[in-house]
Amino acid sequence: MKRSYNQYCGLAAALDVLGERWTLLLLRDLLLGPKRFKDLLDGLPGIGTGLLSHRLKELETAGVITKATLPPPAGSTVYQLTSDGESLRPVLLGLTRWGMTRLGEPSANHYIDAEALALAVAARFNPAAADDADGRYQLTIDGRPFRLDITDDHIDVRVGPTDRPRVSITADTGTLIALTNGTRTLADSLAEGTITLDGDPEAVMHLARAFDLAPPS
Repeated sequence: MKRSYNQYCGLAAALDVLGERWTLLLLRDLLLGPKRFKDLLDGLPGIGTGLLSHRLKELETAGVITKATLPPPAGSTVYQLTSDGESLRPVLLGLTRWGMTRLGEPSANHYIDAEALALAVAARFNPAAADDADGRYQLTIDGRPFRLDITDDHIDVRVGPTDRPRVSITADTGTLIALTNGTRTLADSLAEGTITLDGDPEAVMHLARAFDLAPPS
């Protein structure tokens, strides 16, 4: 039987659904779009097929995720967030931002992938500094494209390319880690050529401010 805190409290009720091990990381991966069971398994090393199946069933029963079938020719069964699950996006990005201050330098034992870094970039988004930053952007990490949509002080990140982005950002994993943990500046990364920003110069300035990065001179 599923455990419960049995408290009449909103936080306790949320933790009854979300507080089990792996659950929040599973939802983190679904923020980037629908995923097959194998995709989720590959992105969560150590979870195991049995536990992943159990967590997915719990979240489906709670109405946080649902199954869908991709159109032909793929036809694969995928898991995706419901509208209730999607409402957790700002909460999960906020927790990511809170945790980033505790990361420090990665060790050889840390699992690092492009999707988690794309979310880390999104978590840096500062609505208070996002004047005139609305638009669609493309972030490419080690050759993997992600779409960043900024609308009305809200950010959404998804796997996949985008047409006619306002700015295209290309970087490698090491550069983005250094930028997000503050050990390298945007100006230094641009000078070294480890990150490129292609687009309207004014849009580049707005984007840098929106992510609390000193705009390039």
